Amino acid sequence: MSDKLTSILIVDDNIDNLRSLAAILRLEGYKVRKAINGQVALETVRSHPPDLILLDIKMPQMDGYTVCSTLKQDAATCSIPVIFLSALNETADKLKAFAVGGVDYITKPFQAPEVVARVENQLRLQRLSQQLVEQNTQLLKEIQMRQQTEVALHQAVEKAEAANRAKTVFLANMSHELRSPLTGILGYAQLLQKATDCTPLQQKGLGVIYQCGSHLLTLINDILDLSKIEAKKLELFPDYIDFCLFLTNLAELFQFKAQEKKLKFTYLPFNSLPPEIYIDEKRLRQVLINLLSNAINFTHQGTVTLKVSVMSYSCELNQQKNALPQKTDKAKITCAKIRFEIEDTGIGIIPEQWEKIFLPFEQVMESSHSTEGTGLGLTISQKIIALMGSEIFLESTPNVGSKFWFDLDVPTNLSWSYFTEIDANHNQTISEEVGDNSNQIITSFFTESDIILPPLEELLPLYEAAQIGDVEGVQQVIERLQHLNSDYFAFVTQVLKLADNFDYEEIIQLIDNYYVDHKSLLRL
Repeated sequence: MSDKLTSILIVDDNIDNLRSLAAILRLEGYKVRKAINGQVALETVRSHPPDLILLDIKMPQMDGYTVCSTLKQDAATCSIPVIFLSALNETADKLKAFAVGGVDYITKPFQAPEVVARVENQLRLQRLSQQLVEQNTQLLKEIQMRQQTEVALHQAVEKAEAANRAKTVFLANMSHELRSPLTGILGYAQLLQKATDCTPLQQKGLGVIYQCGSHLLTLINDILDLSKIEAKKLELFPDYIDFCLFLTNLAELFQFKAQEKKLKFTYLPFNSLPPEIYIDEKRLRQVLINLLSNAINFTHQGTVTLKVSVMSYSCELNQQKNALPQKTDKAKITCAKIRFEIEDTGIGIIPEQWEKIFLPFEQVMESSHSTEGTGLGLTISQKIIALMGSEIFLESTPNVGSKFWFDLDVPTNLSWSYFTEIDANHNQTISEEVGDNSNQIITSFFTESDIILPPLEELLPLYEAAQIGDVEGVQQVIERLQHLNSDYFAFVTQVLKLADNFDYEEIIQLIDNYYVDHKSLLRL
C-alpha cells in the first residue's frame, strides 16, 4: 500500500471516469480529490497542491493542455507531475502532452494495474527528485558553512601568525634586555668570589647569586630558542668541524660533572669515526649537553655513558655544491650515518611518560627526584634534531636507567677515492655511476696506495693480542690508534672490520702483508 498522506488530483469532465479512477487509487491507499473541469482544477491546485495530477485532455471551456501549461508557468505549481488521460492515441497528441510539461500518458480505456504502476512510478521519481533537491540544498549550506569556516580559520591563522611574530620580537628584545644586566651580575659575582676578604657566608651568598643568575640566563636562552623554532626562524649553520676534538672536549666537560656527583662517566667511540664532519657544531653540542646533563642530573649512582659510532658510510652525488666548502669532492660526497647514544643507570621513566617529556615545560619526575631546569631542554633538542632530519628515541626502565639516541646523516671530509665496491670477485673498483637520488652503502675497503700505516711499535701490541685471541686487548689497541692520528683511519677501518668478525688470523695476515720486511721481528 502507498503512503496515505500522498494526495492525487483527478481532473476529468466524465463522472464515470472520475469515480472509477478514484476507486482504483483509494484502494491503493492514496488520498484522492476530483475536479470536473480545468478551471476548478486550477483553483484546487492553488489552494491545496496535490502530489500528482491525472489530467484529461479533452474538456469543455479549458482543455488539459491549457491547464498543464498554466500550472507549469506558476513557480508554486510547476514541480507537480502531470499524467495525461486521453482516448487520443496519436503520436502528435502525445508529443504535445509532453511539450506542455506532462510526464506520462495513459490511453483510455485504461487498465487499473497500468494506472497504479504509472502513478507509483511518477511518485517515486518525484520523491527522488525532492530528495536530490534537499541534498543539494544541504550540500550548498555545508559548502557555505565550510567557506565561512575557512575564511574564519584563515583570519585566525593570520592573527595567530601576527601574534607569534610579535611574541618572537618581544622575546628577542626582552632576552637582549635581560641578558645584558644578567651578564653584569654574573661577571661581578665571579669577581667578588675571587676576593680574599669575603667571609664564608658572603662567599656562599655570592655562589647562590651566580647559580640563580646562570639558571635565569639558561631559561631566557631556552625560551628564545623555542620561540625561534616555533616561528620557524631557527637556522642551522653547518661547517666542517674536528669531530674527534669536539667529542673529546664534550667528554672532558662531563667527566668533571660526573665526578662532582661521584658517578662514572664513560666515553666510547665504538668504531672509526670520520676526522671531520659537516654539521652545525653549536646546535649539536646543545643537544648533547641537554641529554648528558639530564642523564647526570637524574642518576644518583652508577654510570653515564656516551657512545658514538658509525652505522654506515654512503656515497651520493653532491647536490649542494654551493652549500658545501670547496674541500668537498665536487662530484660525489661521502656521508656517514652516525649514532649518538646517551645511557645512564638513573631513576628511569615509565612508558606512559616517554612522549610527555618532549613537550614544553614538562618535568615528569617525582618531586623527590626533581632538579632545577626549564623543562625545555628535551623539547628544543628534539626540534633541533628534527631540523637535522632525524629524531630522538628513548628506551627506559624505572629504577634501572634510560637510553636516548639519534642517528644523523652527515657529509664527511673523506674522499670517495678511499672506498672500493667489492663485487663477486672482490676485485672491481667502485663504479663511477651513482643514481641521481641513490645512496650506496660502502664496504670499508681501501686501495693500498691510500693506506697510511701506524709505526711498527704501535702495531706490536695489536699483533700480540691477535695471536692469543685477546678480544679486549685488540679493542684497546684499535681505540688507541683511532685517537692517535686521523691519518690511520683507512688502516684502522680494515682492522676494525676484521675484529668485529673475530678474524684474528686475518689481522695477523694483514699486518704481515704491510710489514713484509719485518716479519721476523713481528714473529718474535
